[in-house]
Amino acid sequence: MTTEITIVSGKGGTGKTSVAAAFAKLAGRAVICDLDVDAADLHILLQPEILETTAFGGGKIAVLEQSKCKQCVLCERYCRFGAITKTKKGVKLDPIRCEGCGVCAHFCPFGAMTMCPRKSGQWFRSRTDFGTMLHAELYPGEENSGLLVTRLREEAQEACKEEECGLILSDGPPGIGCPVISAITGTGFVVIVTEPTVSGVHDFRRIADLCEHFGRPLGVLLNKADLNSVLADEIDALCEKRRYPVLAHIPYEPAIVRALVEGRTLNQVRENGVADAVGQAWRRVLSQIGHKKIKTKMKE
Repeated sequence: MTTEITIVSGKGGTGKTSVAAAFAKLAGRAVICDLDVDAADLHILLQPEILETTAFGGGKIAVLEQSKCKQCVLCERYCRFGAITKTKKGVKLDPIRCEGCGVCAHFCPFGAMTMCPRKSGQWFRSRTDFGTMLHAELYPGEENSGLLVTRLREEAQEACKEEECGLILSDGPPGIGCPVISAITGTGFVVIVTEPTVSGVHDFRRIADLCEHFGRPLGVLLNKADLNSVLADEIDALCEKRRYPVLAHIPYEPAIVRALVEGRTLNQVRENGVADAVGQAWRRVLSQIGHKKIKTKMKE
């Protein structure tokens, strides 16, 4: 039985990826997923060795065959995205503006417009010191990040079967959009990383509501906990009211920035009890999911 832990945050910048990297090292052996495909950065800390690279197609794009074009400009008339214009040199197609709707190909009487698969990015299967890693790169401006997230999760399940590993540890996207929904749907346990700021509290409520909507069990990790005691107390009170387990309070500590610059993770930061707080959070996560059911090796 495979258990999947997904780490998310209501907003960017809360320290979600830093926590995910620390958990990967504490787990010792897991299949690791970076589901934040729009801005993947877990690889910076885990330094994976890429073994396989696979192209990702996120839809279709129009392709113009100039030799067949008769300059009737029907395509320009019907395109609602301004992707097609007529110039002195003929019809011009802007692939950046093309939304792949296919209306141009449908109405072109000469077959000059065709719809072809769109290469939107690529995903990787890599090796780290802590297990197989699945991660991806979505090209700038491309869509279907939710579909790419789903693909990575499917590949992670296959990797678990091949390696007889019982744990998937996923660094999810921030926010509450489509890729987040794709990341948490069906996951075993969600770790919400939040911070005691006005936007942090607001967005924590939204991501918590989303997890409840999809019936996902969750725990809360408060990062930079001593940044604002009033807002920290508000988050704790909300967790108590909704019966969310508080996994740990990680203090605000400048040494964390130095550690990340040096490629070290939170569980290696001894100053101000940071490593102890991260270790406590991981032990409580294992307690929530039933650590005896998965093969994992604690090492701090």
